[in-house]
Amino acid sequence: MTQKLPIVMLLLLALLPLAGAQAAPAAAPASSAFGINSHISSRYPGVSGMGKAADAVAQLQVGWAREDFQFSRIAPRKGAYDWSFFDAGVNHLSQRGVQIVGLLNGPTPAWASASGRGGFAPPTPAAYAEFVGAVVARYKDRVHHWQIWNEPDNAAYWSPAPDPAAYAALLKAGYAAVKQADPSALVLSAGIVSPEPATSFLKAIADNGAWGAFDILAIHPYVDPRSPEDGQIAAAGVGQVKVLADKLGAKPIWATEFGWSTGAGDRKGNRVDEQTQASYLVRAMALLREAGVEKLFWYTLKDLSASEGLGLLRYAGSTTSYADPKPAFSALRTMASQLGSAAPQGMLDFGQRRVVWDAERFGTWKRGNQPNGTFAASAAQAHSGGASGELRYSFPSAGNDYVVFTAADPIDIGSPSQVGFWVYGDGSGHALKVWLRDAQGEVLQYRLGFVGVGWQFLSASVGGAVERYNRISGGGNLRLDLPATLTAIVLDDEPDKSSGSGAIYLDDLTAVSGADAYGARFGVGGGVVDVLWAPGEAQISLPTSSASGTITAPDGTQRSISASGGQFTLSLGPSPILLAHQGGGSPAQPAAPQPTAAPQADPQQRCFDETGFCIGGRIREFWEQNGGLPVFGLPIGPQQAEVVEGATLQVQRFERNRLELHPENARPYDVLLGRLGADRLAQLGRDWQSEFPSTSAASGCRFFRETGQNVCGEILAAWRASGLELDGQAGPSEAESLALFGLPLGPAHEESMADGQRRTVQWFERARFELHPENQPPYRVQLGLLGSEIVR
Repeated sequence: MTQKLPIVMLLLLALLPLAGAQAAPAAAPASSAFGINSHISSRYPGVSGMGKAADAVAQLQVGWAREDFQFSRIAPRKGAYDWSFFDAGVNHLSQRGVQIVGLLNGPTPAWASASGRGGFAPPTPAAYAEFVGAVVARYKDRVHHWQIWNEPDNAAYWSPAPDPAAYAALLKAGYAAVKQADPSALVLSAGIVSPEPATSFLKAIADNGAWGAFDILAIHPYVDPRSPEDGQIAAAGVGQVKVLADKLGAKPIWATEFGWSTGAGDRKGNRVDEQTQASYLVRAMALLREAGVEKLFWYTLKDLSASEGLGLLRYAGSTTSYADPKPAFSALRTMASQLGSAAPQGMLDFGQRRVVWDAERFGTWKRGNQPNGTFAASAAQAHSGGASGELRYSFPSAGNDYVVFTAADPIDIGSPSQVGFWVYGDGSGHALKVWLRDAQGEVLQYRLGFVGVGWQFLSASVGGAVERYNRISGGGNLRLDLPATLTAIVLDDEPDKSSGSGAIYLDDLTAVSGADAYGARFGVGGGVVDVLWAPGEAQISLPTSSASGTITAPDGTQRSISASGGQFTLSLGPSPILLAHQGGGSPAQPAAPQPTAAPQADPQQRCFDETGFCIGGRIREFWEQNGGLPVFGLPIGPQQAEVVEGATLQVQRFERNRLELHPENARPYDVLLGRLGADRLAQLGRDWQSEFPSTSAASGCRFFRETGQNVCGEILAAWRASGLELDGQAGPSEAESLALFGLPLGPAHEESMADGQRRTVQWFERARFELHPENQPPYRVQLGLLGSEIVR
């Protein structure tokens, strides 16, 4: 494993020049969240000289590159393969330590197309599977992530028209072919522009039985020409997709394309200037990471003509020149070098919050012309006080259904920079919107966000201009001239094709005033790096426990700043800054209101600040007696009733397992463990019995005849070191180890983890053992976080 570099060294690396290096630079580790659509194998004009393009990728300090593996270029004729360009590209990137996402993409050769047309007409599933199997088998030693096609929601890549059912068939065929050639590889769904048509298309994929045919969900959150904030790249681009994925079966989310163009030849002519492109890159990446996106791939590395502009490198009159960077090149390098493996810690909150309406002052609301729901005060849920507004909806058609409720007395919101509701959601994913009347009488519509599960704060900035279709009435400048009032609440079906009924609850309409500024906090080493900006101009005060901090601009230049009175005073603008310091204050946004009298802690419970959950009673006793944190991990939910194999049980989920209460059994069997190893393999669509055929006993190993598998070496030692306490004797017996971990389901072998790392793992009924050779004993063998993976 690559050793972590100190922050100072990382900042120096960010300042390396683009050209002139004599040795091939090394990229960031695979744990980096950042990547680039490089396309050097498919777009560089010749095999000779391709190393220059790979050097540019490595100099970005990103850990990942997304590379096209084009069907027609590799297999122009059935069974005839030309690997020359792709061998060169894979070799160059791998030698520089860059991990590759292989995009198994068109154009389709005519022989493989059902229509015989070729181009981006989809291939037959059988022909595509043959192609996929050949590619994965050739590169499985260096490429461990494969993506099945690109934007099948777009007629440009799925002609003559998008067809979710046909893509689902291709996805299932491609997934099976990848897993047959390399069972440990991870499969990405095609990237689809989010939130729409991604949500509709993903729902159709699931309806056609293909939700289990990928491991990682890919999206393309393009919001251009709007800014990341006005385009709600996080709330809309990710939020609605996450709500849907949580309903269908949660998966890691990667953004395999997004960007803004500086040229008129891309994205329907939408363009920004080069400095704005660099600023949007940093702001979008910070927002997407905080929204839960695990990997981010900017589109693209280089402009291939004078009219293109999405690239980080200018065309400069040549397709072979990689020495003319735009400001966005340095901006991505700065993000990758400082925040490559950093953990998101939440959005910072700079505004003053004022509740301007709650359900205790419900008032009178009139439904519009759409007979699609009701809105009334209810005691069923409350964010504060004893009531909320229950919005019941019924969307009957596959068209655009919505319901509007107008306030008899418009609600004065004053002059806020942001407005939002606390919403208790049913997971429907529908869009909550508000109508605001400004001082000139113009009524504008703002989308607050998408309805998830449980209480969440949905909000929107009201400082920018809205589109013309979001003007409800009146005339004016399409901007909210303050002060303003809220006149109506709207629930709009998302996607339009969805139908059904349900209920959500609204409480504590909140106006946020003060600086219209943004901050995203990331944990780095023992401190934090805050990414800070304001769409306009704003001054903020930021709490800190440091005497001074270091500010890095997107171009990599740095300066020191001193704190005064435990805080930094900063002037922010559209160009972000990265502030490294020791932190201070709470980064969480928004925080729920605290009760006036804090409840007394239950002395029988043990609570964990890391997750906010407690354990008590028999589950706490069992957890503490049988290995605690190393074996079970932290609690990731409360003790609650769940249906397990047809029976309703009290269970509690932990990072590494699920504990089930069976009071009908005598101790110690009144607490049983979930078969999370077998469950996780099934969730991934992997049949361990066919994937891991039985074998014979091996010397020096423990052979389990029940599954035909050997357990050896360090994993065997770790398996024997822990067990459930069953016999009252000191030290774990083999029966106790078996009760804790279960039987081995397969041999020790290498697999790609979701973070991109390759590790030796061995699956058991109730656990996954992982080798971490970079650690000192006894931490070289660790248990996988199966509980968290299954819940996620």
